[in-house]
Amino acid sequence: MLERIQKIIAASGYCSRRKAEELIKEQKVKVNGKIISLGFKVEPDKCEILIDNQPIASKENFVYFALNKPRGFTSTLSDPHAKKTVTTLVREDARIFPVGRLDKDSEGLIILTNDGEFANLLTHPKFEHEKEYAVLASYRKGTPREELLKKLEKMESGVMIEDKKTSPAKITLIKASNLIEFNIVIHEGRKRQIRQMCSSVGFNVERLTRIRIGKLELGELKSGKYRSISREEVV
Repeated sequence: MLERIQKIIAASGYCSRRKAEELIKEQKVKVNGKIISLGFKVEPDKCEILIDNQPIASKENFVYFALNKPRGFTSTLSDPHAKKTVTTLVREDARIFPVGRLDKDSEGLIILTNDGEFANLLTHPKFEHEKEYAVLASYRKGTPREELLKKLEKMESGVMIEDKKTSPAKITLIKASNLIEFNIVIHEGRKRQIRQMCSSVGFNVERLTRIRIGKLELGELKSGKYRSISREEVV
């Protein structure tokens, strides 16, 4: 089946489809040794695609890693001011990128790959893959336990953040003493969503750790360490 070359490049994880179109217009893309133009179609498994004379990733050399992101590392590679990014922690030759985001002050499980199709499968809202977080938060001193439980129920049913209500979540209370500790499962991926949900009910997040994506659990993976995984471990 013939596919547009920019779609194949985007699926490889090299760059976005729009960026691929720019590279084609700049005559930086070759198929089987020849420079091609926009609109060119090929069969993905029957050609060699080069960008700046370097081959793009194919299904045979896709890689997948699970990383326990420490605090202070940025997962958004497009941030020009980021001093420490998650890709620097994975010492592999492949050109990889993080799937989704985990804000700088948060830690825990993040997946890195060079498989663009897989990344879209995990992040597109229509697939609704679960993500689970361990939350440690402070709250107003002297708040009765019953009120704390009501706040958690409110977060479960959905709260308004940025003029839009969050989808129902699943919350499991671990402990409530000087700080409240709970796990929350969501399938959305809105910016700083957990922190905003907590703030909406009067909780201040002290520590936020992602412990699961789909079927894949963080487990005993130490902070700053990573391991190779397969697609089947996640979805």
